[in-house]
Amino acid sequence: MTMPHLDIAALIEDAEKRDAQQARDSENLAMLVDRSDFDTTFDYISGVTDPEDPEVKRERALRAKHGIKAPPLPIFAPVAQRPPEITAELVQRYRDAHKPYEIPDPNNSGPKSKLAQLTQARAQAGR
Repeated sequence: MTMPHLDIAALIEDAEKRDAQQARDSENLAMLVDRSDFDTTFDYISGVTDPEDPEVKRERALRAKHGIKAPPLPIFAPVAQRPPEITAELVQRYRDAHKPYEIPDPNNSGPKSKLAQLTQARAQAGR
């Protein structure tokens, strides 16, 4: 069975629109996978985390001390399979979005006084 040349031309002209729609559908599906993973992980962590655990209490106290509150909206990790360049961009966006909600590293808190540096050097030397 052969297709008339007008039908073939119409398919070729419409190919770009179909490709664009397929890309949108693919990203929408990937976003659903990201959200599903978030929900599953959140449910698991909520179910196995003991609020009376000393480490949990310590982390909550550190967050309160540094004034760190939960983000106003969830931040979804990009876990779905995407093209590498899109994945890299989304991972960078994810990391940038998480930065304000991270507990500062006490070992990397910026410039220290000379006395603090001396004390740290002595501790590392075992004195």
